[in-house]
Amino acid sequence: MKQFILILGILFSLNTFSQELVLVEINADWNKKNSINFSQVDGIEIRQARLEDQPPHFAATIKSVPTLILYVDGRLSYSWQAGIDLKCKATPSDVALVISKFR
Repeated sequence: MKQFILILGILFSLNTFSQELVLVEINADWNKKNSINFSQVDGIEIRQARLEDQPPHFAATIKSVPTLILYVDGRLSYSWQAGIDLKCKATPSDVALVISKFR
């Protein structure tokens, strides 16, 4: 019985201390050609969002597209924004490196 309680406690603590990571790419319809392929980033939920679908107060905070936002446990933790050429300089390996810091 003690072993069962110990194993249950360990499993519960692993679940409690794990962080939920979500990567969101916000891009505009007219800039789809500059989207990033995230096939190299494993073990994280990846969402796509259209700038046109965002509420006005949120869309006003996006200065360039595409913008990548990393949420850790529902809080914005890191972001990447495109430059004047409308291409995001962050590569999937750059994103994976930042994500590894939160694991």
